[in-house]
Amino acid sequence: MAKATIALYKDFLRTGRGADRVTAALVNALAARGYAMHVITQQRATEPLSVTFAPGVTCHRVRQVSLRSVAAFINKLLLRSAFGAWVLRLVPALDLMGRTSRRIQAVLRAIRPELILSSGSNECVELTYAGALPAPMIQLFHVYPPTCFASNKYRRADRLRAALPVAVECQVLLPAFRDLLRLYTRAPVTAIGNAIEWPVDEPLPSPEARERRIVYVAYFTKDKNHLELLEAFARLARAEAWTLDLYGSGSPEWERRIRTRVERLGLGGRVRFFGVTRTPRAILSRASICAYPSKVEGFGLALAEAMWCGLPCVGFADAPGVNGLLTHEANGLLAEPGPEAFARQLQRLIDDPGLRTRLGACAARTVRQAYAAPHIWQQWEDLVARHLTQAPANEDQ
Repeated sequence: MAKATIALYKDFLRTGRGADRVTAALVNALAARGYAMHVITQQRATEPLSVTFAPGVTCHRVRQVSLRSVAAFINKLLLRSAFGAWVLRLVPALDLMGRTSRRIQAVLRAIRPELILSSGSNECVELTYAGALPAPMIQLFHVYPPTCFASNKYRRADRLRAALPVAVECQVLLPAFRDLLRLYTRAPVTAIGNAIEWPVDEPLPSPEARERRIVYVAYFTKDKNHLELLEAFARLARAEAWTLDLYGSGSPEWERRIRTRVERLGLGGRVRFFGVTRTPRAILSRASICAYPSKVEGFGLALAEAMWCGLPCVGFADAPGVNGLLTHEANGLLAEPGPEAFARQLQRLIDDPGLRTRLGACAARTVRQAYAAPHIWQQWEDLVARHLTQAPANEDQ
């Protein structure tokens, strides 16, 4: 008999990126620990999920609400103001959010969960918009929390602020994010990082086995900051034998921009594109350095995986989510803003094999101690049990 029934809502599972991967890992881990897990998504039945759930996990596909083009335009227009949002409430046929929320809540009533996990800020609004939920809800933040409230386009931030009080507890990925989220909620805030499912006792590759490769695993977007990395790589001296290997994909526009910058900088033979990888551990274990110039992260799963493999990593000191994992001169290097400063830190690692070995070994110890899967899943089970037993969560973890 299952310990309890838990429902998790994730609007879509189609990219296979970090949020999809950690969502599936959490669901599968709780299922393995004896919970009856139900995943609710709006993804069409004809569209394959980007992740695989364990046997016994039930996936519910909520039919997407669509409006004709004119009605959809009116919906978006009305969402721009408080008065318009009020009008939408009076005209249910036009209220896209209301119709979506009612369909999700109908599934919840059928499941009858004892606990609900909301996987993001959009999900929080969609879950709660139609009224009271049938069970306590824990709100997950897979991103740097302030970004959820930074833009009020279509009154998204206002709607999140209105929905968030429903949460009995919130989860963030790094301890530094707890105080930031307290500005927006009175609920307890727990820091639980992403789990890494790799062997904790796996030895690190020998320095001799590593190749002269700098790697960056990231989606091609503005915030991942590939262009600044290319500018830094072009400034390196005594690095002709080194390559910069980029793993990932993205919008055609951003891939075009990145490839154009490679050509403009004359790096065509030394910057290599490998697309999406399904074997990050093997790739990271062969490389010598990880460059991670991202501007902001909720956690930086690809960064943590590089550290796990003993790679010395370079990030920017002002990048939230990166500076929460890397400590300058201890388990990595943090550069001041700008490609010149980033290049200086990369150059240090290229010139000093001993520094690479020392920082890489410390990086591996850091993440293997803090983010090994058994440790993370126990934290999740403690959090879940706290609310299933109705015990008050008065202290932040």
